[in-house]
Amino acid sequence: MNIYEALNTVSWKKKEYFLWKHNLSVLREVPLTEEELCKKIKSQSLSYMHKWEKTDQYHYFVNLYIESQAGKDLEELYAIAKEKASVGDEKGIKLLLDLHKQVQAYNKQANKGKPSTNTYDELELD
Repeated sequence: MNIYEALNTVSWKKKEYFLWKHNLSVLREVPLTEEELCKKIKSQSLSYMHKWEKTDQYHYFVNLYIESQAGKDLEELYAIAKEKASVGDEKGIKLLLDLHKQVQAYNKQANKGKPSTNTYDELELD
């Protein structure tokens, strides 16, 4: 489940607040001010949202958001490590090899339980 799917499980006000707080509103070039957000969610203040930030539910959403950002961060780190490794930097080479191993391990784990796309797996041989 991604962060957007998860946010569909809470009220539209909480969803709007989370998107605003973490600058995830893809439709806006300029973020809303706190005052504009209050008008949008028809609220006098965001005090109840600040209380929500202390709940397990909010922390779950934050962790899900951070997890979704990790893929993008990994891609950036990979590019840096690859560049350093290509000029012979020993730390860059070591990091690149380590990233390869970690990605392979993650992919192996992620692919467990996925149905095979190989049509030959379903054939029965006599």
